[in-house]
Amino acid sequence: MEGAELAVDNALTQAAHGKGMHGGWESQAGQFLVTHYSAAPASTLVVAFTDRRVLVLADRAKLWQTSQVFEPQWEAPRSTALGVRANPKGVLQRGRFELVFADGSWIALVASVPTHAEPFAAQVGGR
Repeated sequence: MEGAELAVDNALTQAAHGKGMHGGWESQAGQFLVTHYSAAPASTLVVAFTDRRVLVLADRAKLWQTSQVFEPQWEAPRSTALGVRANPKGVLQRGRFELVFADGSWIALVASVPTHAEPFAAQVGGR
């Protein structure tokens, strides 16, 4: 019976949140995730696009620190990232956006303020 309950929970989670990643571990999205978990995952990430690079900064503040301390966690040439898709269809999670890579892979992230996902995608260029 526990297996059936787990399957129902997984189906509901999948319906609400969708897939978290598309592409294998060798894809850009896979490498993003491997880097994230290899570096002690941070609860807060900041994604930034420049003309040349895509940067991800992680909050590495210690428990006793009252302010955020961001350090570089991942980066890739700008040419490898096609853009950002905000609020993908078929997903109920508010503020979700997908970082889409040139190799066809993508990784799902969630904006801390859900209403910021669409303006971010529009500014970066959701291709």
